[in-house]
Amino acid sequence: MKRSTIFLATIALLFAACSGNDAKFEGVWQSVNDPSKQIIFTAIGKSITFETRNMTSPIQGLPGKFNKEANALEFDQGNGTKSSLVYVDSTKHILGLGDEFERATSIAQDKTEASEAAAEETQPAPAEKTEDTPSTIAPTKGSCDKGDILVISGNNVRVRNEPDISKQNILFQVHKGYEVVRLGDKKVDGQKWYKVCYEGNIGWVSGQYAAKK
Repeated sequence: MKRSTIFLATIALLFAACSGNDAKFEGVWQSVNDPSKQIIFTAIGKSITFETRNMTSPIQGLPGKFNKEANALEFDQGNGTKSSLVYVDSTKHILGLGDEFERATSIAQDKTEASEAAAEETQPAPAEKTEDTPSTIAPTKGSCDKGDILVISGNNVRVRNEPDISKQNILFQVHKGYEVVRLGDKKVDGQKWYKVCYEGNIGWVSGQYAAKK
């Protein structure tokens, strides 16, 4: 009985150690100086990206990689410059972007989301609502092993089920700096489209937002 208990405890500790590294960078974090300034982390495959509220950052939307030794997310801006968001275990805070962040309280998060929703209500309706609404179509799965590497040049670039912006066919989004594998290309109404593979998911992106590495 004791041996089985020790074994289960060991498994639990190992699991926690393996899953608790980049998992530190998830959810919504707020500035300790101004709670309205927030960063929101999103995991995409093996990378972690983030967006901001009430603040700006040159590394927003870039894919970050977890550096275990530095206990930090590292972002390559592509010009030889690297930026980091460092997790401090003693305070459970994140240092970076010229500020210090703590996990957002539910109250602060709810207030921010409510103010954003109110602001959206005052904005004109978009010309094509289907462009802002991801579809429920599941992306085709495939191999990303063969093909030229393309680098995404914009943020929130839509990957579609087919090369047609008139339909509600958005599968997922990729961001500036992401690398995808080109599987093919075609022209539709004079516009070039690339058939690409990212993390095993296959779809189409507009040629104006992707270029050879």
